[in-house]
Amino acid sequence: MSTIHISKDGQQFGPYSVEQINEMLAQQQAVLSDNAWMEGMQGWEPLNSGVFVNLGIGQSSASAASPAAKQANQTPIQHAGAPARAAVPTGGGSFSIGESLSQGFEFFKANVGASILFVIISVVAGFIPFVGALFMPLMSINFMAGVKRYRNNATPFDVGQLFDFSYAVDKIVGPLVVGILIMIGMIFLIVPGIILALMWAFLYCVLADRPGTSFSEAMKISAAVTKGNRLSIFLFMIICSLLAFVSMIPLGLGLLVAIPMIQAAMYCAYESCKGNS
Repeated sequence: MSTIHISKDGQQFGPYSVEQINEMLAQQQAVLSDNAWMEGMQGWEPLNSGVFVNLGIGQSSASAASPAAKQANQTPIQHAGAPARAAVPTGGGSFSIGESLSQGFEFFKANVGASILFVIISVVAGFIPFVGALFMPLMSINFMAGVKRYRNNATPFDVGQLFDFSYAVDKIVGPLVVGILIMIGMIFLIVPGIILALMWAFLYCVLADRPGTSFSEAMKISAAVTKGNRLSIFLFMIICSLLAFVSMIPLGLGLLVAIPMIQAAMYCAYESCKGNS
């Protein structure tokens, strides 16, 4: 049975069966222009695209709703105070370094001005004592949330999204805790620090993907999603470091492209690795 996730207003819902989605369409809880995804797809597509039409979506019959459809009717796709959440990512996927970098560059090209402003604001914040350490991780997570919205709904990235202080404690404390733990690991023969850095490489991505997730839970999810991909992530980090180094040569101007591209590419890699979430 196909299990399908729906994206509405920047949030993911599901999974749902074909029968449940048809009932939602009949009850106007979903529309055919909503983006959807299921395991095996490379990206999100509207419900009226061929892949979903072939499953029977949008072709609901006039017969009585099945028990599954009735359950969908009783459980709205979104209701006040408690929106449905996508399943917790458990990993199992893999990613291509070249494809992730290409997708990151495509995001940059589509959002050039806002991406460059993100770098400039981050650099300025970094020069302010304590502010950089506190708010640069938050802005990076919010930037990745913008990458998610663009990938899901083609929503252009808005610089104002960088200053989203919802769930700020986890967005700020989580990266600080992980940074300290990695630093401690580096002190002890370096290797433990590298292992921890690879385990928690997707921490920012998880916090961007799943708003409201505690940083401790995000650490667990990152460890699960990176499992089986850590060598590729290590190579990806080396390549990104080289790109950043080369981009510094022309007076550092290349960083205006490299930094947002690399962060977007990291989120794209995470989406490929997180499996059937």
